[in-house]
Amino acid sequence: MADAAIVEAALDRFREGATGRVSPAFGTAYIRKALVELGDPQDRIVRAIHITGTNGKGSTGAFIRAMAEAAGLSVHVFTSPHLIRVNERIRIAGRLVEDEALADVLADIWRRTEGLTYFEALTAAAFCLFAHNPADISIIEVGAGGGTDATNVMSHPSASVVTPISRDHETMFGVSGVAAIARLKAGIFREGVPAIISPQPAIALGVLREEARTTAAVVSEAGIDWRAGWEGEAFLYEGRELSVRAPWLGLRGRHQAQNAGAACATLEAIGETRITPQHMAAGLRETTWPARLQRMKPGPLVGDAAVWIDAAHNPGGAATLAAAIRESGEEGARSAIVFAIQAVKDVEGVLAELVPAADALIVCPLPDSGGQEGGPGADPRQVAGIARTLGDKAQIACDLREAVALARRSGVERIYICGSVYLCGAALQANDEHVE
Repeated sequence: MADAAIVEAALDRFREGATGRVSPAFGTAYIRKALVELGDPQDRIVRAIHITGTNGKGSTGAFIRAMAEAAGLSVHVFTSPHLIRVNERIRIAGRLVEDEALADVLADIWRRTEGLTYFEALTAAAFCLFAHNPADISIIEVGAGGGTDATNVMSHPSASVVTPISRDHETMFGVSGVAAIARLKAGIFREGVPAIISPQPAIALGVLREEARTTAAVVSEAGIDWRAGWEGEAFLYEGRELSVRAPWLGLRGRHQAQNAGAACATLEAIGETRITPQHMAAGLRETTWPARLQRMKPGPLVGDAAVWIDAAHNPGGAATLAAAIRESGEEGARSAIVFAIQAVKDVEGVLAELVPAADALIVCPLPDSGGQEGGPGADPRQVAGIARTLGDKAQIACDLREAVALARRSGVERIYICGSVYLCGAALQANDEHVE
């Protein structure tokens, strides 16, 4: 059996039907019980940084990782979902976990625990691998929500980070509105632990402040304790004691200043003196993170066209992408969007941001990606119908390849593939690109 097949076989034991539990909204009781059987590895992880939020979690973690690695430190990372291979979710000292190591730890978890879901099993696997292979810093990204997420079992992380909050996953958690979402995110705060808060909507910020006071977390808030922004193309960070200047950021988009700022504020809050401002500047310049305004290489899917992929799948992320598309339009470039999205998402809210920003919209089915969470794709005919109510004459393609071909034939200068992480992953795979 090929190594990748061994991993999939190990994961099949935890998929829907194996446990009968698929929703991430149920709380942490099952994974806490399992982790006790595994020796509580989550509390043996050195310098764990826990990140939640609606948008920017992955980018913020990528900036932290790059700055620490520029200083020669070893960094573990747990993120979700994956684009192509499940191994992308777990990085051991910067490298994707090997198939054999992942399959072995999953098999051990299966033998020693019971009732875990797919995501819980992967979370437990990351905790076990990180505890058994100590690093200088470990970055743990919340899967969805915060207080009830499977990652929210560490008794004393080194920092809790909240990236920008907007509406997403409301049906999943049975909540409505930004305030309720913010309260859920604030569930990762811990007494005496730095709580780094990125720029937020006023309602979310009020809730986060209230919850931080209740839990006695040590707040480091954007605009008060630290500031981040642009001076031309240069990025500037000013904290209480730390200043960082980078001539550019490795991740595209003006919005990345807030994510880079939160990353800098996190390293300042945990007091990692081995990472100097010079290391931080170097790391910020070299940061990479797939499917965040990522320019695709020439290949079998895109040919030599100028194509970007972006994981925007909620109104907040779509607004950020729309701003980037408008910036290209100011330079005279016309743009087309290739779009597919999960049915559970706020399709109208996402399209309301994107439709006015582009010259053409091509809707396609969401490719079926085994092992991904969140449910099936929205019907392209329904998506196109919503787009038409917003004033766009959307075209419907039978699949991703046809959608990209239609976009190329439309004569636009730039194409953006967006609406789902899984669509971006399918685009990379179809273009013979990989995530390393």
